[in-house]
Amino acid sequence: MAKPNMSVARVVKLNAASVGKSERHNERKNTNYENVNVVPERIHFNVSFKSPGDMTYNEYFDHLVAEGKISTRGLKDGATYFNEMIIDVNTAYFEEHGGYEIGKKIFEEAYRLCCGKYRGDEIVSAVMHADENKSTVSEELGKPGYHYHLHVVGVET
Repeated sequence: MAKPNMSVARVVKLNAASVGKSERHNERKNTNYENVNVVPERIHFNVSFKSPGDMTYNEYFDHLVAEGKISTRGLKDGATYFNEMIIDVNTAYFEEHGGYEIGKKIFEEAYRLCCGKYRGDEIVSAVMHADENKSTVSEELGKPGYHYHLHVVGVET
């Protein structure tokens, strides 16, 4: 029996102290990766639909506060500042339907749907990763197979 195609979306709540690890992973700021599946030579295939520019995620948050677009009034130390949505579709689906190109189209649409949840600049970052090798799929295909997925970080308001 063939495996069903599955998609998963999960949300991780992050505060100012914990968001750095996600930022380094999402924006590929690390020089060494704990995730052994990251293929550094493929990082240029990642697609940034929204970037914080030259700011860190926390600097971006502070910028929104300074502009009066969001408020920290009533927030306690350690409060959730960000929600990170990770949207994932199993690798086999992409391999069967066009690989990288279909991944870009699907995740661009997923990003647009996220824009419906957040107001324009409340999305800090949206990055599709296309640089993580999926060894089980690679073995099945007899060639490298990559795990395409989307990280969207939005400001919790």
